[in-house]
Amino acid sequence: MEVISSKNRLRRQPILDKTAAIYRRLGIIQGRLSPAVDNKIQSFPKGQWQNEFLLCKELGISCIEWIFEYDGAGNNPLCSDSGIREMLRVQQQYGVVINSVLADYFMVKKLFSEDKKETEEAISTLNFIITQCQLCHIPIIEIPFVDSSSLNTEKDKERAVHNLKQPLRYAQECGIKISMETSLAPKEFKGFIHALDSSAVGANYDTGNSASLGYDPYEEIDVLGEYIVNVHIKDRLKAAGTVPLGCGDTDFSAVFKALKAKNYRGDFMLQGARQYLEGLETKKDIKETICSYINFVKPFLREFA
Repeated sequence: MEVISSKNRLRRQPILDKTAAIYRRLGIIQGRLSPAVDNKIQSFPKGQWQNEFLLCKELGISCIEWIFEYDGAGNNPLCSDSGIREMLRVQQQYGVVINSVLADYFMVKKLFSEDKKETEEAISTLNFIITQCQLCHIPIIEIPFVDSSSLNTEKDKERAVHNLKQPLRYAQECGIKISMETSLAPKEFKGFIHALDSSAVGANYDTGNSASLGYDPYEEIDVLGEYIVNVHIKDRLKAAGTVPLGCGDTDFSAVFKALKAKNYRGDFMLQGARQYLEGLETKKDIKETICSYINFVKPFLREFA
C-alpha cells in the first residue's frame, strides 16, 4: 500500500482570536449538506461528498466527521490510495478538515457479536480503518454502541472489551483515539472505559441521545468529562426521535456550561434532524436548515469561548 507523504498533511492556519477559535471547532456530520440517500437520516453522500467541503467553507464550518458505513464500504474513498489523495486534496483546497470518522459500519457488523466470523470481520475492518485514518491524518475514529448496536448485557460489554484490546493497542501505536458512543448510564460508561484500559480510548457525547435517555448532562459530563474527545450537537425528545435543534428536550445551556467547566477542547459536530425528507409535512432547504442550526449554536459557543 502506498504511504501518503507527510508533505500532504493539511496545514492549519494559526488562530489569534478566542472567539474565532471556538467557531473553528464547529463541524458537521458528513451527508447533512447533501440530499438524503434512500430517505435515510444519515449516510455517506456518494458522488457529492466533495461539494460538501465547498458548502462548509461557504457556511463557515471548519471540520467534517466522515461517514464509514457497511453499505458500499468498499467504494468509500477512505478505502483506497486514490480516494485518500482526493480527501487530502479537497481538505487543502477548501480549508475544511476531516477530524473524525464515524464508523457506522459497526452498527451492522458488531464488535461484540456471538458469531466468530462476524467478530473477526469487524476487528479486521477496525484495524483497516485505523491504518487508513493514519494515512489520511484523521485523529479520531468513533464507534457507535447505540440503537441496534447497544451494549445491552454484561456479556455484550465483556465481548466488546475482549475484542477491542488488540485494535486499541494498534490505534495507540498510530496515535489515533477510538471514541466510544454508547447508551450506557454515565457511571456504567466510565466502567466500560476503565475495563478497556487504554490511553487510546475516548468518549463521544451526543447531546440528543442523552436527552432521549433522560440523562442529566451535568452528571454525565462530570463523570465522563476527562474522556470526552468529540461532541455531537443534536436534539431529541425524551424516549423519542431526533427533532430540529431547539425543538426537543436537550438542555443545551446545561450541556455547554458543563463542558466549559470541564475545559472541553474538542469539536462540536452538527447532527441535527434533516428537514428535507420525503413524508415531512413542512420541508426546509438543506442550506437553510444548516444555517438555522449554526445560528442556534453560535450563542452557546460564544459563551464557551
